[in-house]
Amino acid sequence: MNVICILLDSLNRHFLPAYGNEWVQTPNLDRLAERSVTFTNNYIGSMPCMPTRRDLWAGTLEFPWRPWGSLEPYDHPLPRVCKQAGAMTMLVSDHYHLWEAGGENYHADFEGWEFIRGHENDPWATEPAPRPEPVKDILSPRYQRNMARMVREEDYLSPRTLKATADWLEANHHAHDRFFLMVDEFDPHEPFHVPPPYDTMYDPDWDGPFFVWEAYGRGEYTEAELRHIRAQYAGKVTMTDRWLGRVLDRMDDFGLWDNTLLILMTDHGHFLGEHGWFGKPTCPQFEAIAHRPLLIHAPGDVGSGMRCDALTTTVDFYPTILEGFELEPPGLCHGRSMLPLIDRRAERIRDHALYGWFGSHMQVTDGRRTYLRSAQTPDNGPLYLYTNRWSTAPWWRIPLPDSRLEIGDFIPHANGMPVGRMPVAPDDMRRLHCAPEAVTGDNYLFDIEQDPNETTNLAGTVLEQEYEALMASALREIGAPDEQFVRMGLDG
Repeated sequence: MNVICILLDSLNRHFLPAYGNEWVQTPNLDRLAERSVTFTNNYIGSMPCMPTRRDLWAGTLEFPWRPWGSLEPYDHPLPRVCKQAGAMTMLVSDHYHLWEAGGENYHADFEGWEFIRGHENDPWATEPAPRPEPVKDILSPRYQRNMARMVREEDYLSPRTLKATADWLEANHHAHDRFFLMVDEFDPHEPFHVPPPYDTMYDPDWDGPFFVWEAYGRGEYTEAELRHIRAQYAGKVTMTDRWLGRVLDRMDDFGLWDNTLLILMTDHGHFLGEHGWFGKPTCPQFEAIAHRPLLIHAPGDVGSGMRCDALTTTVDFYPTILEGFELEPPGLCHGRSMLPLIDRRAERIRDHALYGWFGSHMQVTDGRRTYLRSAQTPDNGPLYLYTNRWSTAPWWRIPLPDSRLEIGDFIPHANGMPVGRMPVAPDDMRRLHCAPEAVTGDNYLFDIEQDPNETTNLAGTVLEQEYEALMASALREIGAPDEQFVRMGLDG
């Protein structure tokens, strides 16, 4: 069996016709859904981009121990395990965080990789470039230079990355006994910069400034601006979908549907005004960002067209991909394979999913209700960062000379390897990109089946005690640090 995992970054399920959207055009995702199992209860794990990828690459939940960072020396990275078992491994990506400090070793274990340059703040182009005028909100100098190289649709990022993927399949589909192809496509991540016809496809009457990149946090936008930024996002989804079709065409051309497990996933959604939030800030992780789309095609169209309501989360991808190669996780793993849900060996694989940002709100769901809990201590403490990789989050790193560093056997899944532990003071939370709402704030409990738009907060009712207990149980199950129980006010 081959495995192809395609990650489209910041893909909102409520923008997809496969999940009920009636105005965004995604004919190739719809085409894939017809040959796949559509998962309806897939949730995030650790937030945001790189923590999600560590959950995926290592199969262990990151956020109770550390923020954004590299793979740890005690991890068993997915490409390494697959390569050791004889699979050819390849990474195609325009996600530049995989190559920068704080994320620099995620590509290292692949036998081959192709890096498509120019997304967001990728330090690529240096030649001066004209600036659109006027501009609404964000347009970084780096992206201003990068986008000057995007003249035709073929020059944009998802077209280049997905074309490179299709080309790799054409050259390699029969060259190896089996392969693991990881496609980490940064679109439809911001900036939502697209060429014609996508730039006017969903908002043809816009006559305002260049507006493709809203500010994170609590934005104040007019109805016209809100409609436009959503339209630009939708345009990027449709452009990405078009070039995904090239990859699906190669699946057709070479008969890969019969011997390939194809996973179409995302890391998280993107707020576009839901609950008043924009981007991916460290606010409570409401459904718009936490409840994700997921399509899985099994070889031979097993389960084709089925909808699966079983609860799944990010760490479940690791054992799923390994089972595709008839492998077991080589170390402690927080995930469970989703393949039994597809071939109906099981009706469910878990009864809860725990998710959140390091040092921020914590969330848990049982697939029926979601519980979002803030820190219960006034200073958000105690809180410790655990790592053996001090390149972790270099652009918000807490200065070591100001902290007391301990070394010990602190992490259950570190296989006995000593790790560093350092306290995170309240003032350090700004370096960790935590807004005030991340430290203190309201608790929320929503019945997603009855109230999918999260309008009625059930926190404070007798139900909250049930979900406090579920969150505590989920933390105990993974051996979370003691201080997480203290700061969250839970029974450890």
